[in-house]
Amino acid sequence: MLDCCYLYTLDEKFTENVKRSLGKGALEERDLTLKREYSHFTLICQQKTNVPFPRDAKLALKVIKKYFAIQYNLDGKAVENRKKLEAHKYDFNTDIIDYTKSGELATLSKEEFDNLNEIKIREKLTTHKHGKEYHHCVAEIGMKVGLDYNNMNAIMRKLFLKDLRSEYTLLILEIRELYAFVINNKPRLIDDIRIAMASETAQIKIESNMITEKPWSFPLNYMFAYDGSAKDQMELIKNVYKGYRASAEVRSEPEKMFEKYCESNNHIEWFYKNGDKGNEYFSIVYEDNTGKQKSFYPDYIVHDTEGNTWIIETKGGFSKSGQSEDIDKFTSKKFAVLKKYLDKYNLQGGIVRQDKQSSELCICTEEYSNDIKDDNWKLLKEIL
Repeated sequence: MLDCCYLYTLDEKFTENVKRSLGKGALEERDLTLKREYSHFTLICQQKTNVPFPRDAKLALKVIKKYFAIQYNLDGKAVENRKKLEAHKYDFNTDIIDYTKSGELATLSKEEFDNLNEIKIREKLTTHKHGKEYHHCVAEIGMKVGLDYNNMNAIMRKLFLKDLRSEYTLLILEIRELYAFVINNKPRLIDDIRIAMASETAQIKIESNMITEKPWSFPLNYMFAYDGSAKDQMELIKNVYKGYRASAEVRSEPEKMFEKYCESNNHIEWFYKNGDKGNEYFSIVYEDNTGKQKSFYPDYIVHDTEGNTWIIETKGGFSKSGQSEDIDKFTSKKFAVLKKYLDKYNLQGGIVRQDKQSSELCICTEEYSNDIKDDNWKLLKEIL
């Protein structure tokens, strides 16, 4: 299955047929040129070093243990820890539990598939068969967080196995129980361990000077993708590229709202939409909780009429009931590194999210909170 593909042809009729068959998935592209007045604008861009920097497995063990202790209120009492994890829907069944669907389908649509009956399948654990499955699960969990099988297996055993009791022990499981625990809880373990790598509460300070800094300017040319079938094809004059349209794609709803806000705001002089991958775009480097370097590409660079430069990251909003719709587990970490960068270079910026209760864009500039009612969230129109 392709995420995207490019069509190169001079046959206009064939192109139109392909676009019709793809519907909204068919985008058009054109090469935009930077407006001359913005060619001298520069920022300091941070890039990852070319030196390989693998995850520190010992540090990962500390981080994961600390996250579980905080998230589930675990301590050195393994029996109580088990009860707490069970209360949070962790499965301690010693049989292997799997699920399948039963019923009839008229089509292969997701909606019909989701409506099928779900059947639980229970299988007695055998160390030969399920030992292999355990190893596959451990390897998959490790792959999701950048740890090899040997390191991830050692972490699982130190956290959960009875025979390896240490300061990191959370549970005391027999080897068969460990196999069943990991197999039955693989999705939960993947989610929790990935969150642990991103969590600010589990963060252990890491010193690193392995960041390259260099001057960065807007790319002179920009391959602009847009939806040619959209009704609104208005050119956004305040964008730094000539011909940038309101039908730009792929854009999230917060990004579309923010671009309209910039275009209609008399206090904003110009804005730039950053890319999300590649050395030609502006990036800031941050580290997860095991020292793994990651590149953060803030969504927008904005210049106001008072001469201030703003760096803005947009995220999923808050529902009418105040629930977060942000799916990025690294948002708080990105905010911290953005704030540090802004302070270092005397710039403005923050995270922008929509409050759906008021239908307003809000910005957080000082201390990040995932609660829209927190005083750190201000109406964007009052700040920028």
